[in-house]
Amino acid sequence: MDKLRVGFIGAGRIADLHALVYRENPDAEIYAVCDSQQEVAESRAQEWGAQRWLSDYRELLRDEVVDAVEILTPHHLHAEMTIAALEAGKHVSLQKPIALNLSQADAMIAAAQRSGKLFRVCENFRYYPPYVKAKELLDEGAIGEPLSIRVKVIDGSPQSGWPVPPEAWRWRLTQAECGGGPAIFDHGYHIFSIVMHFLGPVEKVFAWIEWRETGQGLVADIPAMIVWKHREGMRYGSWETVGSPELMVRSKYYANDEWVEITGSKGVIWINRCSGMMLEGPPLVLYRDGETRAFHTLESDWAVSFVHAGRDFLTAISEARQCSLTGSEAREILQFSLAAHRSAREGREVRPEEMTD
Repeated sequence: MDKLRVGFIGAGRIADLHALVYRENPDAEIYAVCDSQQEVAESRAQEWGAQRWLSDYRELLRDEVVDAVEILTPHHLHAEMTIAALEAGKHVSLQKPIALNLSQADAMIAAAQRSGKLFRVCENFRYYPPYVKAKELLDEGAIGEPLSIRVKVIDGSPQSGWPVPPEAWRWRLTQAECGGGPAIFDHGYHIFSIVMHFLGPVEKVFAWIEWRETGQGLVADIPAMIVWKHREGMRYGSWETVGSPELMVRSKYYANDEWVEITGSKGVIWINRCSGMMLEGPPLVLYRDGETRAFHTLESDWAVSFVHAGRDFLTAISEARQCSLTGSEAREILQFSLAAHRSAREGREVRPEEMTD
């Protein structure tokens, strides 16, 4: 098989982690890098050994050498760029979320069906080893019938974690470019994805989201509390997110961390870290029948999830199969997210199927 040549559209901070898999894989290479800032594209191309750098993604898509693209851009560009890439005959791995709304998502899914190319939304949390192990334990019945899931997220001081220039995060505070806000619509897509992965589709949701003006038309969506009922059985969930601007998060990446607790009829699973490293001890703990089992040896560096996600994308292309998240899966997660936002605005319980646009 010829080497797969990949083009990066968007070369900001998160591109470092998406690039890891291509730099380790002899069957794929980063061939071209595109960024709206020409100097960023050139710098990344030189760092990664790419042959081309550009500032216009359309020019990259016209290059017949490019087999696939990684789209890592602000949310309002996802639909336009994904559809153009699929129509140009490229496989697409798109940074989450799939789109701003369901109409855009539907157009992207239709474009993928017409093209016959692979389209996936990269949800790296589903490839994070402690989450993968937790799903295995759930499927094996390790805690009996799952009954509830509880998620806690802390956004800490921007002085902790890796440095992110203002231009790389300001767009997340605008409705037009982000679609919601940095905590719930952006980072929250990971949370909505994981809870559905663990306990299945959601029947109804209720949310409190504190939208705060931060100046110059920018809006933050934190703190927030979201609760929901899953369709299957008596399964419930909750997610609390809070901003602690003076809390120094121990993290190699963004200044946040996540914890998950899943309770079943026979036991409990605790996942004690994800994108940060605030807690010492094992990344995953299982309690059942009066005994505690700690999984100390699981890989728990957040970057590993991007490598595993990238490997699945490359393998799916070579095997001509789908991989997570498919367009329809990504759409369902977006529907859950939009339902939570409507609930917070209208102060009522919302069913995801109410969201149609």
